[in-house]
Amino acid sequence: MSFIHIVRRLSRSRSIVSIAAIGALAGCANSMVPDLNNAAITDFQSAPTGAAAGAIAVGLVRGTRDNLALFLDNMGILGREGFEMGVAQGDLPLYVTGPMTPQTFFVGQMWTGQYADLRAANTVLDALAKVPDLTTAQKEGLTGFVQTMEAFDLAMLAATRDTFGIPIAVDISPVGNPAPIAPKAAVYQHIINLLDSAKTHLQAGGSSFSFALPAGFSGFDTPAAFLTVNRGLRARADILTNDYASALTDLAASFLNESAPLSEGPQFNFSNNSGDEANPNFAPFLYADPALVTDAQLQADHSPDARVAQKLVTVPSFTLDGITSDVQFTLYNSTVSPVPMLRNEELILLRAEAELETGDAAGATADINFIRANSGNLPPIANPYVPTTNQPTLLDELLYEKRYSLLWESGNNWISMRHYNKLNQLPKQLVTERIFPVVPYPLAECQARTPQPSGCTTVSGS
Repeated sequence: MSFIHIVRRLSRSRSIVSIAAIGALAGCANSMVPDLNNAAITDFQSAPTGAAAGAIAVGLVRGTRDNLALFLDNMGILGREGFEMGVAQGDLPLYVTGPMTPQTFFVGQMWTGQYADLRAANTVLDALAKVPDLTTAQKEGLTGFVQTMEAFDLAMLAATRDTFGIPIAVDISPVGNPAPIAPKAAVYQHIINLLDSAKTHLQAGGSSFSFALPAGFSGFDTPAAFLTVNRGLRARADILTNDYASALTDLAASFLNESAPLSEGPQFNFSNNSGDEANPNFAPFLYADPALVTDAQLQADHSPDARVAQKLVTVPSFTLDGITSDVQFTLYNSTVSPVPMLRNEELILLRAEAELETGDAAGATADINFIRANSGNLPPIANPYVPTTNQPTLLDELLYEKRYSLLWESGNNWISMRHYNKLNQLPKQLVTERIFPVVPYPLAECQARTPQPSGCTTVSGS
């Protein structure tokens, strides 16, 4: 059995844990490798120290990394960026035809790990005032970092459950009643409030953190530098709440920089070291949707969008459960390929989106053309934009750029197409194929609640 199959099988076990029982997973709840953070939390609870607090903060990076890796896999399939086509797994019909129920194994993959991270984060924040060996500035910086990571995990949960809502008041006893379900608007407001609170703390965090961040955060490993990441994450939330004016303000305070590499930004590293995890998105059975090739716009020499060659490779055609593909991903081309947390390229596209929605079509077109030239090697679109048969609106052009620039790194295609009520435009190969607009709660979470909330329903898709 391959490493990836082991990862997938072990990760399914995470779906049996509800928020009511999440206290038992007080660390980063990483069932794929030994949880090395429980000891840090136990130490911190019995004798809060700066070293223990920092160990938990770094553990949040690892936990969030693992959560994001599974999130990309599941959201990529739901958004028809690609497919898992492992014969031994037999999972493909669950993704493409459904129905999706609380018992569906991958439902829990996008729930348990995030809430375990939140439990760990709240453990630190609740006791931080008692830590004797950190300065006030160090406590401020650590608080800002932890709150930002909390918001990142909550944003993944909010993206998957969308109109169902999610629990947000989870800093409660693990043996009491589950936290109430908050509606979508309250969830995003909570995420924004967390990011804004984190901003205030980071601004008072001094010149350095009290803990060392992993190498993937190089250049963003001080309170001031990490604040630019915080503002970029808030811009994401602004876009999803249609607050485009605030998005422009937050992007101006982010690390967006047209003179910097489009790849610039913090990233989550993987390794083959004992006790660590390899990137699960490097998998021989992970195929791209062939529509990515057929839908690609052409460069001046009539070759496809340069992002196709950069991220995809043609392979012998393979069919499983009626789905056929002859394309695989190359953007994660080894077990140690990093996954971006946020990139400069996405920030520029978010600015284009905010400009478009605030009436600045010229600004949006300029940013789109910047990405077209520097990422896709595509000819510019007219400014002012002139609709064509294939790209009837500037919004469609923007969504095209996001589709190819952010392929398999943020769940973008599913999230953005849903945001603009365009899920019915996702490609289908089968008459029986269904596109799901939202993910239900895992079964254990439903069983812990009476009456069961709407998120415990079966999602049939369309």
